[in-house]
Formats: sequence, structure tokens, C-alpha cells
Amino acid sequence: MIHKPRLVIGSPHRYPDLARLWYRWVVRDVVPAFERVGLDVDVNIFRDANAEQFTTELFPGVRFSDNGPSMRDHMEYYDAALHAEECEFLFFLDSDTFFFDAQWAADYFSAFVDPNVAAISFMPRNGRPAMFALLFRVASYRDLPAPAFACRYEFPDIWPNGLELEVGDSAARELARRGQLVVNISAEEAAQNIANFRSSTALRATRENIVHEIGEDGFERCVVEHRAYTVPAFDNILLGCLYQALFGEPFASNSAGEHLGGSVTVEMLRRAMHSIREANELERLRARFEQSARQVLQMAEREGIQLSLPSVLSELAAAEQH
Repeated sequence: MIHKPRLVIGSPHRYPDLARLWYRWVVRDVVPAFERVGLDVDVNIFRDANAEQFTTELFPGVRFSDNGPSMRDHMEYYDAALHAEECEFLFFLDSDTFFFDAQWAADYFSAFVDPNVAAISFMPRNGRPAMFALLFRVASYRDLPAPAFACRYEFPDIWPNGLELEVGDSAARELARRGQLVVNISAEEAAQNIANFRSSTALRATRENIVHEIGEDGFERCVVEHRAYTVPAFDNILLGCLYQALFGEPFASNSAGEHLGGSVTVEMLRRAMHSIREANELERLRARFEQSARQVLQMAEREGIQLSLPSVLSELAAAEQH
């Protein structure tokens, strides 16, 4: 029997609703695409929270990993999986990242014919390889100093002039120093083939962690005052539209079952939009919102459904007139 290299697709998840969307796309599209290029594919979900809501009925065929001494959170999951999984290749795919064309990604696997290729980063961060969708040769990363994927600072003694390395950055730099290559897909090519709703999980987790201290009104002030909340809020609204259309259930609900009650509701985001007066900021948000809307509509087209998106973008126009 011909040996098929084993690939594990791994992802940390906190919320089962977003995980259901991710799982749907991975099992339907990503797994078959990589099987067609000759891999034996397995899927692992790290249940970073709400473990009891991640059931085998919702996620048939998935192996679950859970919090423990060696995996206290999603950051530690990466290194734990690196050393625990019995496979030749690992593919870390963020919970809010979806391939329009999974075969496009699978076709890049041929790069590993070159023994110097350690990884393929399908989505860059500021032009550099990132962890959003990282496919890599396990042996190359196991050979790095542990923890390979951890965030760290360089030159902390001269802070604030030190360098902050985000998750996976140090590994990419060390691989380059050793003469190994991380294939870095350009942002332009990635945008044509991948939908990414970055920080959609982080926003929900932030709300979950602070609302009991500052209340609903305090959280709404955060949405109004901090732009880092604005785009993920809109992304969750879009993902909620798709989720409801597919599963007929509320998305990001609160304890009362209110749709988006565990994130930012459409009404709350509209109020935040009306508080913005800077023309440049409005234009930046418009461009980013339109990008997200295009992505979710493309996802809906792949599902064969039509979505009616909320009028948050029109609210931007109204805000500009005041």
C-alpha cells in the first residue's frame, strides 16, 4: 500500500456557532481538496471554551482537544498540537477564515517537493507570513526552540523601542535564518481566494469578559469610542446573516437567546456609526465594510442562497450628512 502523508487541519474555537460555519466549509471543500492531492486528512478542533456545546452530532468525524495543563488557551494549542499530532503536515486555519476555492490552496501543496520549503502562509500580515492559514511541514517546526509559535518581545530592555513578535513570527524568522522557506502568498492573491473576518471571535470574547463589569451601556460606549471594535462588529453581523440563512438559528446570542446579543447588534452599530464625524475614518470604514460584504455574499453564492444584508453601510452615508 502506498503511504499517504497525513495532514491534520487544526483550529481553536470558542463558539460553536462560528465553528459550525468553519466546519461546514472545511469538511465540504478543504478536506476533499487536500485528499485529491494525495493526503490522508484529519480535522482537530480545540475547544477553547463552551466545550459542552461542541458535540459529535454537530461536528461528526472531528477530533476534539480541550484545555489542560499543556493547552491552557488557544495560544498554547499551537505548540501542543505541533508536538502531539502524529502527522507529517499541520494546517492551522483560523476559526473565521474560509476558502472560496480550496483547490487553489491544495494545489500549492506541490511546493513541498522542495525540501527547503517549511511552510505556506496563505494569508500575510503586513506583508509577512502569518498564522491565519498556515500549512507547514511538522518536522521543520519541531526542530525550532520551544515554544515555536509563542509571541515574544525582542530587546525588552530598551522598551518601548523593542520589537513585538506576534504568534508565529519568531518561527518564520528562525526558519529563514536556517535557510528554509516560508512561501508567503500575497495579500492580493489571498483576497481573491479567502474570506477572513479577523477578530470576530475576539470581539465576542471581549464582550463576554467585560460586560459584567461595565454593563451593556459601558460596552456600547466601547463600541462607539474604539475603532478596533467596529469592523469585527460588522463582520459578526454578516456572519450572523449567513448563519441564520443556513441553520435557522440565532448567531452570537446572549443568555436570552437574542440574535447578536453576545456581540454587537445592528442597532448598536448604527448608533456607533452616527457618532463618527471624521470623513477619512468614515471612508476607511466604508471600504472595509464593503470588502466584508463582498466576501460574505460570495460565501452565500457558494451556498446557493441569497442574503439580505442590514443597512449599516447606508447609515454611514447618513452620518456623513450630519
